[in-house]
Order: sequence, then structure tokens, then C-alpha cells
Amino acid sequence: MMVTDCLIHIDGATAGSRHTGAAAVARRADGKFVGWISRQLPRMTNNEAEYHALLLGLELAQQLQLRHVHIFSDSEVVVRQMAGRSRVLSARLRLLHRDACLAVRYFEQVQLEHVPREENRLADALAGEAITGATVHFSASKAHRPAALSAQVNLLRVGLPTLAQDAWTRIGKAIIDQGD
Repeated sequence: MMVTDCLIHIDGATAGSRHTGAAAVARRADGKFVGWISRQLPRMTNNEAEYHALLLGLELAQQLQLRHVHIFSDSEVVVRQMAGRSRVLSARLRLLHRDACLAVRYFEQVQLEHVPREENRLADALAGEAITGATVHFSASKAHRPAALSAQVNLLRVGLPTLAQDAWTRIGKAIIDQGD
């Protein structure tokens, strides 16, 4: 069965360091994870990192060959600007906003919704790890479908073999909490 609809949680992270991070986590409506991706980025503002996370989420959705995408972000700025409820004043954000508007045209339907940070813990944890260079990429598309998708923690370990134990604790807890 091909997945046509998906929920994607995105997040951008900054920590005052030389790098920032962005992450996206895709799961079906039944809660099964079908993909995730994170990327270390050069230093930028938090809002820029959030836009990069949106672009990363749309890239993941494209890889998964989705037609309908429901994106959850804890960035009110990105959600409001993409919905046309807030103006994009920053020249650098205008470029990212334009890229995101072009990217959503690939899909039949894209819904962007703001969620509290507490409801975005897994994407937040992956974006935080991406700052340090610990990035991941996995998608359960036709080209790459693992044999067992049932154990969420084991599925995550497929994509994150090099993370430190404390990162495993944060990410594992985020997965368990997200499933509630």
C-alpha cells in the first residue's frame, strides 16, 4: 500500500554555535514512522532555521512520494507567514518563503499547523542533534523499505547508530511521548 497522506513534524534549532540544525519526521496517521531527515546548517537566525526545516520536510515528503501533507511546526512565524497572515519583512526570509511556496506546489494538498514545542519533541531532538553534526536520513519509500517497521525505537536506531547515549535517551523519550 502506497502512503499518500502523512503527518510531518519539523523543527529548526539554533544554539549560538557556529552551526544550526533542521529536522523533519514523517509518520502515517496510524503513528508509524515512515521517514526522517536532519541536516546541519551554517549559522543563521532561528526563523531561517525553521524555514530550512520546512523545506527539509517538503523534501522528505517528495522522497516519500506523498500527495497530501500535514506539517506541524512550533514556529508561529513560519506558519503565519506561509498562511499569508503575517508579512515577510526580512530579505533573507523572503527568499526562503519563496522557495517554500514553490515547493508546496508539488503536492495536491499541504496543510501547515502550529503546535506547541512539547508536541514537537522528536523533530526538536533531531534538530538539536543536527547542530552537532549528528544527522540522519531514512525514508521508507519503495526504494528503501526495511523489513521491520513495528518497533519504533529499533527503527530509529537504523538511522542513528552514532549518537551519544544521552541523545538516545532524549530521542527515545520523544518517540514514546509522541506516540501517546
